[in-house]
Amino acid sequence: MSEKAPRPGQATFAAWLIIGGSVVLVLTAWQRISTLHTLEVQEELQRVLSEPPLSGTGLGLRDLQTTIRIMCMAAAAAATASAILGWHALKRSTSARLALTLLAPLVLIGGFATAGIFAPLVVAGVVMLWLRPTRDWFAGRPWSPVRSSLVPRSVDPFAPQAKQEHSPEQKHAGATSGPPPGPSVPPAPSVPPAPPSGGPGPFSGAYGAPLPVPDPAAQPEAVRAQRPGALIAACVIVWVSCTLLSGFMLLFSLIMLVARDEFFAEIERQQPGFDMRGMTEAEIAAGTFVMTGLVIVWSLVAMVLAVLAFRRMAWARIALAVSTGLAVVVLIGATLLSPFLSVLLVAAGVTLWLLLRRDVSAWFAR
Repeated sequence: MSEKAPRPGQATFAAWLIIGGSVVLVLTAWQRISTLHTLEVQEELQRVLSEPPLSGTGLGLRDLQTTIRIMCMAAAAAATASAILGWHALKRSTSARLALTLLAPLVLIGGFATAGIFAPLVVAGVVMLWLRPTRDWFAGRPWSPVRSSLVPRSVDPFAPQAKQEHSPEQKHAGATSGPPPGPSVPPAPSVPPAPPSGGPGPFSGAYGAPLPVPDPAAQPEAVRAQRPGALIAACVIVWVSCTLLSGFMLLFSLIMLVARDEFFAEIERQQPGFDMRGMTEAEIAAGTFVMTGLVIVWSLVAMVLAVLAFRRMAWARIALAVSTGLAVVVLIGATLLSPFLSVLLVAAGVTLWLLLRRDVSAWFAR
């Protein structure tokens, strides 16, 4: 496809949605930061701290203000980059689309602190860049619907003419194969009988043998044989990682439920003066239960999306890539607290890279 090929309207709308949403998100983030010290906002934050799920966590007003400020700054930085990349996406830059996909989780998480709807709008624009016909336009394939695409691939040339009782071909065939016209000449006995119903069309003698009909049962096997190895590896990593992480969190929650005192006594024995960051044992156990529930739900969703993507559903692959990118952002922050999570961070990064490979995209676009 030529570089001067027309841009789909969906691509234009998605890019301007990203640009406009990002600009407004930057303004909203800085407006949120500038009002954190006001009395009205402080009263609102105090009310949030006094209600679940933040009540009883030991989080103070200053800590919450710092968290909101950091999230707003991250959202503003990601939105600024998204606005620039959205402009390059209008020029069919595949690297800009990939960078927007990686920034989308950061925009979404940071946008939670701005109390606006502009972060989801930016993410929606990024998702639209991976849908048809925009996806075909980025890949250099013709995206405009052509007339030939409405015709089935294996067409029976006799079917449209079978509905006509006296077509020109019939008259020509009758004139060449029948006996010479005459009022007293009986019909030639050598005229072949009419073909039975369901057999070749009436013009099989004129056109030769009928075209071979492909076996529809063999088509799914060919599709499965062409499944990219990168997609298979990505799905396997998702299934294994989610299973191991969910099992570990369930085991840790079980320890907190039946042997909490023994667990903390062992920690105190091995590491005297262990810093629990001002949290009590009950608060740590409650946080563990909540975290386990979130991890299990997230893992189940990711595993289902991996199954659907394995079965060649394009939207599931996009949703799985977004979920994996969000997991990368979360694991980056979690790795700072626990270096052991770096293994999951590497697995999530490799999975995201495999899902966004060109051969995987081309397989879903067929």
